[in-house]
Amino acid sequence: MAKAPPPPENLVPPPEATTRLVGHAAAEATFLKAFESGRMPHAWLLSGPRGIGKATLAFRMARFLLAHGMAAPAAEPAGMGLFGDAPASPPDLTPRDLDIDPGHPIFNRVRELSHSDLRVLRRTVNDKTGKLRSEIIVDDVRSAIDFLHLMPAESAWRVLIVDAADDLNRNAANALLKILEEPRPRSVLILVSHAPGRLLPTIRSRCRRLLLEPLPPALLEAELRQHCPNLAGAERDLALALAEGSLGRAITLGRDQAARDLFQSMAQLLGTFPDFDPAALHRLGDRLAGKAGEENFATAVTLLDWWLARFVRRAAARDRPFSELFPGESSLIDRLAGSASLDRWLQSWEKIGRLFARVASANLDRKQAWVTAWLVLASTRD
Repeated sequence: MAKAPPPPENLVPPPEATTRLVGHAAAEATFLKAFESGRMPHAWLLSGPRGIGKATLAFRMARFLLAHGMAAPAAEPAGMGLFGDAPASPPDLTPRDLDIDPGHPIFNRVRELSHSDLRVLRRTVNDKTGKLRSEIIVDDVRSAIDFLHLMPAESAWRVLIVDAADDLNRNAANALLKILEEPRPRSVLILVSHAPGRLLPTIRSRCRRLLLEPLPPALLEAELRQHCPNLAGAERDLALALAEGSLGRAITLGRDQAARDLFQSMAQLLGTFPDFDPAALHRLGDRLAGKAGEENFATAVTLLDWWLARFVRRAAARDRPFSELFPGESSLIDRLAGSASLDRWLQSWEKIGRLFARVASANLDRKQAWVTAWLVLASTRD
């Protein structure tokens, strides 16, 4: 079972080790209501922006199922007491939330991914290259399906978390679809997805959907102040704006000065569309090259992907309120939207995503891939 890599000191802990979920009480209540009804859906699809808490919620759901077993059936109405008086009401043992104490054995075993009734599907390390794969492969899905075909060993459920379903390659997605179409008894699949629209429609249709909404600005700021008390006003405002309601992203950006600097450089470069400054582009590429630039490259790829998603959302809903992250962002979006149709931009976005995925799988030069991605942006035309 693939464990999430240990986070650097400036990043948030992995979801299996996270003790609390900020916000999303409505999503938890929906799951709890389904559990109490005794009609638990065999598959859940948790969607929303990156860092919003989807994987954290998935592990809370898994811990809850492994710790509480099956919901008790509704009790029959009680008769009179021995002496004709009304019988004492039984204590209400209905769980009120999904909290499991961090000292509970179930919490510890889920954190270590050592519970025999839990399996987590993530990208795994390629034995030949020693590097993390860019996708979840079909062999790992088949192994997970074999796991689901067994009866629970210690609890009432077998739980499979797919983190994230967006990483499934086509063969892996088709293999997972088979178990969704023919679910095993006493098994629950929890799929995490940052972009559910990219999943197979047949996968989406077989899952109960839980959409996690961005946190309210006041709550997000309060949490960021708690986690990053030394973050200055202007820097904090930038982290909050970039986070767009995602606490995980806000904390990561709040603790990572290099990430904020990278975004500022990217914003300046984006502002020159379509005539990107070659010298500035190569200077930025130099910061992502070599062994020292590996972490910067991963951050830059994430930031560019996130901004392109922001652009697409804005281009598709121009009538909604919009706050600029950097001076001239609105006019930049207008220029991009005017140069090509939304479908054409989606094609370029996907092309860039495939290019960056191949950097790890085919050991491509990071700087060259970065420059090529920007050339794709510059050449996007109808």
